Amino acid sequence: MKLVDLLSGTGAEMTAAVKSTEINGVTRDSRQVTKRDLFVAVPGAVVDGAQFADEAVARGAVAVVTERPLTLKCPTIQVESARRALAVIAANFYKRPADGLNLLAVTGTNGKTTTACLLESICAAGGASCGVIGTIHSKFAGRVLPSSHTTPDPLELHRIFREMVEAGVDTVVMEVSSHAMTQDRVFGLTFRAAAFTNLSRDHLDYHKEIEDYFQAKRRLFVENLSAGGVAVVNSDDTYCNRIYTELRGMKRMAWKFSRQANAEISAVNAELTHLGIRATLKTPAGDIPVKSSLVGTHNLENILAAAGVALSAGFSRRDVQDGIERMQGVPGRMERIEDREVVALVDYAHTDDALRRVLESIRSFTKGRLIVVFGCGGDRDRGKRPLMGAAAAEGGDVAVITSDNPRSEDPDEIIGQITVGVEKAGFKRISQGKARAGEKGYLVEADRAQAIALAASLAKPGDVILIAGKGHETYQLIDGESRPFDDRLQAAEALKARG
Repeated sequence: MKLVDLLSGTGAEMTAAVKSTEINGVTRDSRQVTKRDLFVAVPGAVVDGAQFADEAVARGAVAVVTERPLTLKCPTIQVESARRALAVIAANFYKRPADGLNLLAVTGTNGKTTTACLLESICAAGGASCGVIGTIHSKFAGRVLPSSHTTPDPLELHRIFREMVEAGVDTVVMEVSSHAMTQDRVFGLTFRAAAFTNLSRDHLDYHKEIEDYFQAKRRLFVENLSAGGVAVVNSDDTYCNRIYTELRGMKRMAWKFSRQANAEISAVNAELTHLGIRATLKTPAGDIPVKSSLVGTHNLENILAAAGVALSAGFSRRDVQDGIERMQGVPGRMERIEDREVVALVDYAHTDDALRRVLESIRSFTKGRLIVVFGCGGDRDRGKRPLMGAAAAEGGDVAVITSDNPRSEDPDEIIGQITVGVEKAGFKRISQGKARAGEKGYLVEADRAQAIALAASLAKPGDVILIAGKGHETYQLIDGESRPFDDRLQAAEALKARG
C-alpha cells in the first residue's frame, strides 16, 4: 500500500518521498517492526515512542510518523497528534471498514457490558448481523476473541472491523472506555446512538480528578455521535444530566432514561425478584412489556438504556421485547453459583457505587444474611478503597476482606486501607465463631481462595454470598505475574466442600 494513501486525512505533508514509498504494515511498537513497515511514534504516559524511532528503522521501518522533528534515514512525517494519526492510518490500512457498519456505543462507569449484551440480543432479534466489542471479548459470526482492553487500540480495532465486514456483520455494539476517549482510540468513528449509563468514582489513578474522567466520557457524545444520532442518558445521574442539557442546547437529539416516570424512557409496574425482572417500558415508540432473567434495580437501568439505544437506532418494540427476554446472562455479572441451600453470586463490581447497587439489589430478595467477599486492586486509585469498605459494611451483614489483583502492592496494606472504611461505617472485626453465630462485622483473609471458602463455611440456608470485584476474570495479578484464578470455579468448589 502506498504511504500517501495511508496518510490521507491525517493532515500530513505529502512530499515526493511520501508519494513514492510503499508500505507493507503499520505498528506503534518498535519491537514488532518488520521490513517495509510504517512506524507510528506515539507518546505514552512514561516514554515517547519517538525514542525508539532509530530502533524501528534498524528493524526495517521505511517511514516514521512522529509529533516532533527527527533526523532519520527514511521519510519522517510530522503530525500534530500521533494518536489521532494512528487512528486514521489504521482505518485507511484496513480500507475503512467502519464506514459500512452501524455503530452503537455504550459508556459509563458501571453497566457497560450488560447493556452491550442486551443490545446485541435486541439487534439479533431484529435480524441484524451483530458484533460486540467490549470488556469480556469481541464476538461476531460465531467467533470469540479475547479482550485485553475494553476498547482496543486503533490497529486492533480496525482489524476487527475488517474481519466483521468480511463475515457479513452490519451492526456493532461497542463498549467505549474513558481511556479510549483520552487516547483517541475511536477518533474518526461515528456512532448512530450512544448510551451513558452512569458516572462514579473510578480510574482516578489515571484521570486524577472526576471532572477529567467526566470530560473524557463527554467527548464521545460531542465528537463521535453522528449529526442525527441520539444520546441515551441516565436521568438519575448528575453527570449524565449535564450531557443531556448540553446536547439539547446544541439542538442535538438526547433521551433520558429512568426507573421513575420523569424521562423519555421509564419503567412502570416493575416487579424485581430473585428470578428476574418484569416491567412495562414507557418509550417514545410506545409501551413495551418486558421480562428478563437479570436481577436487580441496576439491571433494570441497563434494560432501559439498551432499549433506548435500540429504538433510536431503528429497531422495533417487538425487537426490544424479544431481545431482552432472550438474553439469559452475562459472564461474571451477578452470575449464579449454587449448591443445595446457599447461593453465591459472582459480580464484577469494583467501585463503591457498583458494590452499593449490587448489594441493594441482592438485599431485596435475600431471606437470610448477605455475606460479601471483596478486595481492591493494587496500583490503582487508592482513594476508593475505604469507600468500598464503607459500601460493604452498609449493604452487607458480614464482610470478608481479601485480595483482588494486588499487582505490585502488598495485599495486607490494601486490606488495611479498606478496613478504615469498613470500621468507619460501623463494622468491627469479629471471629469466625461470632460470624457463624450471626453477629455482624468483618473478617480478613488475604488469600482469595481461602476467603471464598471461609464465606461458604459461614453461610447458612437462605444466606447469599456476593463475591465482588473480578467477575469474568480468569486470573489474579500478583507481583507482575498472572496466575490462573476464577471466582466462579472457587465458589463452586467452596459450596461443594461446604455440603
